[in-house]
Amino acid sequence: MLFQDVIFWMLSVMAIGGALGVVLAPDLFRAALLLIVVFIAVAGFFVLLSAEFLAVVQVLIYVGAIAILIIFAVMLTRDVQRGNLPNRLQIPAVVFAALLLAALVTVAVDTKW
Repeated sequence: MLFQDVIFWMLSVMAIGGALGVVLAPDLFRAALLLIVVFIAVAGFFVLLSAEFLAVVQVLIYVGAIAILIIFAVMLTRDVQRGNLPNRLQIPAVVFAALLLAALVTVAVDTKW
């Protein structure tokens, strides 16, 4: 296995783990920090594709501006300690997401690529 393959799989695990952490984190601040991890992994993918300029732009704009803006907004709001409270639309949202995933998998499997 090549060195680039190992780096690709490490970045893939980091991006998928970070994305799952963003969705599943009960604390909004930790979700924002995990979003930074995902952005850095995407910048690593750009480096592997020999698109260094896009990697630098990814880090400067998304990590340096957008994610930090989200963290400042979270830190300046009240009730940060309580985290995300569940609401009555949580179960319909899970059902809708599962149906959407099933539809996408069905289309991806049945399409003649």
